[in-house]
Amino acid sequence: MSGVAPGVTVGDGLQQLYQTEIQPLLDELEATRLRARNHSLIVGAIVAPITLLVIAGALLVQIEFLAIFALVAAVIAWAFFTNAARARYRDQFKQNVVARLVHHLNPQLSYVPDAGIEQHEFSASRIYTQGIDRYSCEDLITGSFGATAFRLSEVDAEYKTTSTDSKGNTNTSWHTIFQGLFFIGDFNKRFGGMTFVLPDQHEGLLGGVGRTLQAWGGKLDSRPGELVALEDPEFERAFVVYATDQVEARYILSTSLMRRLLEFRARVKRPLALAFIDSNLYLAISTSKQYFEPPSIFFGSATMTLDDIKAYLADVALARDLIADLNLNLRIWSKA
Repeated sequence: MSGVAPGVTVGDGLQQLYQTEIQPLLDELEATRLRARNHSLIVGAIVAPITLLVIAGALLVQIEFLAIFALVAAVIAWAFFTNAARARYRDQFKQNVVARLVHHLNPQLSYVPDAGIEQHEFSASRIYTQGIDRYSCEDLITGSFGATAFRLSEVDAEYKTTSTDSKGNTNTSWHTIFQGLFFIGDFNKRFGGMTFVLPDQHEGLLGGVGRTLQAWGGKLDSRPGELVALEDPEFERAFVVYATDQVEARYILSTSLMRRLLEFRARVKRPLALAFIDSNLYLAISTSKQYFEPPSIFFGSATMTLDDIKAYLADVALARDLIADLNLNLRIWSKA
């Protein structure tokens, strides 16, 4: 596992925490993993032969839909009868290991595995304007680093489309709006307008034509604001900026902040999108990685090394590093 926020060292006291607290917990967790694995294998050994017999019979009499139904039913049955054991293993890891790493980073932080940035908070950023049909969130970390209060969690937002084939059958497809880490931080200034910094989808490839497409995109999208031209060519190749107040947008996106955003983007190696609304900085890091999850019950081992734990701590430290990298604790404005 590799974290998106490097720089966590053994000198942070992690080695002592690992030896005195985490390693004994990992031994207990490994026992839980093995029980969950064995239970899952036993259920699979019961479900699989029955399913194969049903599928073979269905194919023999050429009832294909019955074979498909049997396969789907088998997967659902396996998941149902193994869910409690798998959830016990996952919860034990999050509550005992991840929670200790969060507390190690800052005793004042709060970690709630089953909570997250709520849909109304996510939508308030207006970074993504597509209507949401399915939304989930987890692994909420809240607190303050220095003067900056923040909230961080995993978010998965989707929308659905339906289509009807020539036989009148309706098919539903799900599409990702956003999947990744979502951060809300206090910027210590109440903005009069809205400023959006989005990944550049056009100019980096199409130059001036791309800028025209960006301007059209701002008009067609339901997100408010007009295209903002900035004087940093590297920043403009990486991001496109829309704002309802051009002067305020340039004030927010100082030369220093633009440089810090480019450096942070290069370090995390993932697409970034930001919004500055009211007194909040919203930042979305798109990634399919599942954070704060334990090793697989089948292919991993819960008796992780110190380096493995350092990688988890690097993920936990993302909010701290983001605040430091963007210099959010430098209070050059006041909330007026």
